[in-house]
Amino acid sequence: MKKVLITGGAGYVGSILTKQLLKNNFQVIVVDTLWFNQETPNIFIHDPNYQFIRGDLRNSKILEKCFETQIDFVIHTAAVVGDPASKLFPKETQEINYDASVNLINLSIKNNVSGFIFFSTCSNYGISDNLATEQSPLNPLSLYAETKVNIETKLMESTNQLNWIIGRLSTVYGSSPRMRFDLTVNDFTLKAFKDKYIDIFLPESYRPYIHVFDLANVITTLIGNFESAKNNVFNIGFENENYKKIEIANAILEFIPDLKIDILKEGGDKRDYQVDFSKLHKYISLE
Repeated sequence: MKKVLITGGAGYVGSILTKQLLKNNFQVIVVDTLWFNQETPNIFIHDPNYQFIRGDLRNSKILEKCFETQIDFVIHTAAVVGDPASKLFPKETQEINYDASVNLINLSIKNNVSGFIFFSTCSNYGISDNLATEQSPLNPLSLYAETKVNIETKLMESTNQLNWIIGRLSTVYGSSPRMRFDLTVNDFTLKAFKDKYIDIFLPESYRPYIHVFDLANVITTLIGNFESAKNNVFNIGFENENYKKIEIANAILEFIPDLKIDILKEGGDKRDYQVDFSKLHKYISLE
């Protein structure tokens, strides 16, 4: 039975991924600070293949505790996520997203981990006039994206010591035990339901999206195909889920016809990119 360490495994994506891996007969160790929802580990605590470690990755003793038993795969999801959070907590963003990530990579090398899967982001493309492939120029527009790009570089430099997969994730949506409402689809849906009102900056701007269950399925499949997929960067998502923000709002409007949509002339998020996912789907089948 393979053993997987998930950093941030009680988070929005991590909790769904934990459920998927346990269902597929992996042993799962989760390390998480529980900044937001302290109840999430209780969902899995009675599963004999689940272990939870509460702690901060910036704490070297916590990191070392994660490797007290042999780990086959590390899935690194823990981070200060998004432009607003990285602006509000720049010191913590640098310490967690970069410094602690470097330490985690080094410990993975030291402990002969078979594979390291890093959750990066399609936000690394920033603004792109062309369909972004894994070879497209990176244009990070936030400290959050900058730290992701820097860890991608660090992993690529470690290829001779550690096998890795870098996943540049689409914007995630859907329900989770540790729910997030700061993500576009979830944010629009909640505001539409509660307030019957959505405001949008740059409504014609594109973003790729992926359901949180589909993301967990992709990562589980990549682990199962790790030998053929290793040491590659993958855009994680589906070709038919590149949407303009106004298209998301109009889809919600079909279910909430009295929804009011306002277009803002000013705002902070200038990201605008469509993404090509063909490389991922050449390596794995998700039928």
